[in-house]
Amino acid sequence: MGKDGKSKHVAIIERCAISETGLSQLFPAATHFHFHFFKDYATFLSAMVWTPCISLIYSLSGIRTERLTCLRALNHMEKNYPDRQRIVLAGNQMEERLISDFSPTSLHGILSKTMPLELVRQQLWTWLNENQQQDDNVLNLWYYSYDQMLSQTERDIVFCTTQGYSIVDIARYFRRNIKTIRAYKLSLMAKLGVRNDAELLYAADILIHMRKTLNEPDAPQRRITA
Repeated sequence: MGKDGKSKHVAIIERCAISETGLSQLFPAATHFHFHFFKDYATFLSAMVWTPCISLIYSLSGIRTERLTCLRALNHMEKNYPDRQRIVLAGNQMEERLISDFSPTSLHGILSKTMPLELVRQQLWTWLNENQQQDDNVLNLWYYSYDQMLSQTERDIVFCTTQGYSIVDIARYFRRNIKTIRAYKLSLMAKLGVRNDAELLYAADILIHMRKTLNEPDAPQRRITA
């Protein structure tokens, strides 16, 4: 990459101005890359019409609504721009692990922003310069079919988790004993390899909102009403 002397455009989606300032300092000497910062995916798509980017670096936010927007954006990017590089900067190592474990969207790289900045810079630089070989470098992250792994009750719990329902709510709706539902939840968490409710919610968001697993369950077998 860069051997043809042409400039390469790289898009970075980062909502936080402070983080944007930090990221802008990662490649101060890059001569064959032009970095463009965007606050959201829609603005990036509009700019793509005039300035096609060879790579999208999405800085993941810890806010849930923005996280879901990021997941949908990555899914859209894979479907509509499969030849463009997709890199995610996760907020921490937990996010990095969960995305690596559960995201069915192919990524060319994922890093935790808690890594030392020099290591982040070196790895991003390596990925950007390998962009021409991206077909060989895509991370095939989807190793298991969770549709096969999870029972219907466990899938219902996954869906209900994303809707904010508690164990008591789920047990009451499905007319099951709370201890039974709790046992299913523990089994679900063990299968997914998550350790607490925060990680379960994160994993459930990915499984539901990426729309590529669990047979696209729009609702449990019976809809829960508020």
